[in-house]
Amino acid sequence: MNELEVRKVPFMGTELMAARDNDGQIWAGVRWMCDGIGFSEGQRKRQIANIQEDTVLSKGGSNLILPTKGGTQRTLCLKLDYVPLWLAKIAITPRMECETPELAARLEQYQLKAKDVLAAAFLPQSKQRSTIPAPVEQRAITTDDYIIAARLTADCRNERLPYVLGFLEKGGFEIPKVKELRRDKPSFKLSVERTFINLDDYL
Repeated sequence: MNELEVRKVPFMGTELMAARDNDGQIWAGVRWMCDGIGFSEGQRKRQIANIQEDTVLSKGGSNLILPTKGGTQRTLCLKLDYVPLWLAKIAITPRMECETPELAARLEQYQLKAKDVLAAAFLPQSKQRSTIPAPVEQRAITTDDYIIAARLTADCRNERLPYVLGFLEKGGFEIPKVKELRRDKPSFKLSVERTFINLDDYL
């Protein structure tokens, strides 16, 4: 591990430090990740101690010589495959979400995306472009598809019907246009005949 290919990797408004050794192994600088998440100096030191004391994480750690603000120094780095394990062990507690919601949100993004971002930094540009999935060709719509679509529209509520029809149109279905037929309402005339009764005839 004499020569290192060192790179600064932009991520969520900060820069992470990563290096690749002669064997192709990618290493992540722990202090830069802690600073990016928003840990205090005390929290950062606690995380470094946790890695060094952890039975599993300690196997993926190594002190590498990397450029820092104070010059070239030995600093703790983790093998890329160990980064998600380390971050997953940092619990996002209800207290953290309540007292430092921004830190909790950044930590969650680091847990989900940091490894992939660091790995992508060392991929050739052509290979990065090839990872974008090709558009899927739309297949021909069959009779069964129309039966399923009809069942969906029949089962949905009236207020959801426009949304369902819109999705079906985006999927390639031709929605028949139905003209609303208005029939004139029949009018009824009520006629009342008045009948006068002579009470003298009944007395």
